[in-house]
Amino acid sequence: MLRLVLPVLFLLGALPASAQSAIEAAVRGADDGAPLEGVVVRLSNEGIGLTQTAVTDTQGRARFAGLATAGAYRVAVGGGETGLTETAVDDLQLRTNETRSVLLVVPRQLALELGEVAVTGQGFAEVDATSAEVSATLRPAEVRALPIEGRDVTRALYRLPGVVQSTGFYPEAPNVSINGASGLLTSYLIDGLDNTENFLGGQKFPVPVGAVQDVTVLTSTYSAEFGRTSNGVVNVTTRSGQNETAGEGFYVVRPGSVIDAESPFAQRDLSGNLVKDGFMRHQVGGAIGGAITRDRTFYFANVEQTFDVKDNLLNADALGVNETVRGENRYTLVTARVDHTWNEDVRSALRVNVGDVAIESQGGGLEGGLEFPSAGSTQERRSALVALTTTALTGGWLYEGGLQYARFNWDYADARTGTRVTVLGPDGQQVAGLGNPGFTFDEVENTVQLQQKLSTTRGAHTLRFGADVVTSDFSLAGGGPEGGAYTVRLTPAQLDALRQRGVGLGLSAGDLPADVE
Repeated sequence: MLRLVLPVLFLLGALPASAQSAIEAAVRGADDGAPLEGVVVRLSNEGIGLTQTAVTDTQGRARFAGLATAGAYRVAVGGGETGLTETAVDDLQLRTNETRSVLLVVPRQLALELGEVAVTGQGFAEVDATSAEVSATLRPAEVRALPIEGRDVTRALYRLPGVVQSTGFYPEAPNVSINGASGLLTSYLIDGLDNTENFLGGQKFPVPVGAVQDVTVLTSTYSAEFGRTSNGVVNVTTRSGQNETAGEGFYVVRPGSVIDAESPFAQRDLSGNLVKDGFMRHQVGGAIGGAITRDRTFYFANVEQTFDVKDNLLNADALGVNETVRGENRYTLVTARVDHTWNEDVRSALRVNVGDVAIESQGGGLEGGLEFPSAGSTQERRSALVALTTTALTGGWLYEGGLQYARFNWDYADARTGTRVTVLGPDGQQVAGLGNPGFTFDEVENTVQLQQKLSTTRGAHTLRFGADVVTSDFSLAGGGPEGGAYTVRLTPAQLDALRQRGVGLGLSAGDLPADVE
């Protein structure tokens, strides 16, 4: 009964479904290269307890659709009483929206006079015979092995063809440019679903290395199902749990000036803001994955915490202040995922991503400045994505899609006070900046995405139909400081009195004399 009801619900759009992953095997004879029809192809994945078989058609092809991205697959033919030498390819790992093509060249077994069997050789090749997309992928082993700054996966993309570091716009602008196009228009996906900040561009949730199975950059001629831009797509496939429980923990430290050589050139932190002497970073986190029910229900969770410590210089000489102002950036990133197999044809997954990023503007400047800590602010970037996905294969049709809700809040300057005060000396030159940084930019985006797709293979042709709808609601608070902006001029006596009080870094608008002009 369940198998009868589920397809009806899927066709009505009552259930969401995930992006397709598939393996297509082509079997050829080693002697003449002709397709081998009627050969049984075996697919297995020990990590999730999956085994399937398919029989090759007249073109020697066998297709396995609606596959999970967890674990590694093995495709094999021959052996036993088949009369064919066993030929196999191992360690096939899939990404979302991917069909991997495998060519198996199979020699026949040669029966000797004494009844022994001689193997004449075997071979396989992997080719893309299903699409014309131009893309490059970092597979799991590469993602783990590459030295990536701050465990930010976008820093690894520069190693792929067609990808360069983006510059311009504003410090926090996306750092990836594909084929030289504007980085603001790059589309970001997680498991085939939208992760693009739809107001100014970039990622809602900055995916860390610990949550990534692989990442693919699509540069041109890719399918319309991947996004809404011709400027390139970054598609991240997240990790899933498997039968065996596995985990990892890490602590990474960049000690900063203790061992760093002095340099006249400023660097950038993970947010794109300039940092210099005294910059240090602490990162700690871990991941764990396994089976809730063996071969059926799997879990995976990843938590990462990053602290950046950075120093600015405040040199308000007119007030006798020349000190270092210390600030901090904080990145808290959480990913959790549960995958469940209802039966051999139906699978579901629930994914949650939560990000809380705080970038402090503590006052001062790299080479010195007049902004006191009371004029500092914290840039808050909070993201939450919840995605429910299911894949169903029935009657030769594969139904797939996705339902996702995402919320993103970008408060560019969470100020410590609502009033801005610019302090001038007796000569009319600025001696201090106090209070609010002077502007407000607080954006909230709520997005719902519904993705529905149907596909079927008929002979040498694959037919696909689908719809993908994204709706976003925005609110933006902008303008000047809530308490107003003021410019005051100190007399020589008032300036001298402030200097003698020695307030130092703690100077605020409340320390100014009541009769200041």
